[in-house]
Amino acid sequence: MDPGDPGSPARPILVAVIDDDASVRTSLQRLCDALGLHASSYASALDFLAALRDGAPPVDCLLLDAHMPVMTGAELQRHLVARGLGIPTVVYSADDPANVAVHYSAGGVASFLRNPAGAEELLEAIERATRGAASS
Repeated sequence: MDPGDPGSPARPILVAVIDDDASVRTSLQRLCDALGLHASSYASALDFLAALRDGAPPVDCLLLDAHMPVMTGAELQRHLVARGLGIPTVVYSADDPANVAVHYSAGGVASFLRNPAGAEELLEAIERATRGAASS
């Protein structure tokens, strides 16, 4: 079937979860999978960049921890944009004040979520990010 055909089953959204905390990373990957998304996970921004260099399949959306050692979520997003890779991005944090969302938005991040985010809120943010990219 043709993916552009309205009668074709939709391809699941491919999400890369990038978080240095293994339990958070695993939980988010499982949640994405339970929501009908296809998720891969990476322990750091550098791991994700290495996977891209090694030919990992392209993803539709990044789900990034704001605070990681070596390269933060926002730094990774800026790095990708500088390389011409405008992947829709959702950044999350339990530590940042709510008004930091403006900072992330100005940097091209589609959504900012406060952790812990509920399943519905996460799915909405990912769908909004990927819809925005599709309409660009």
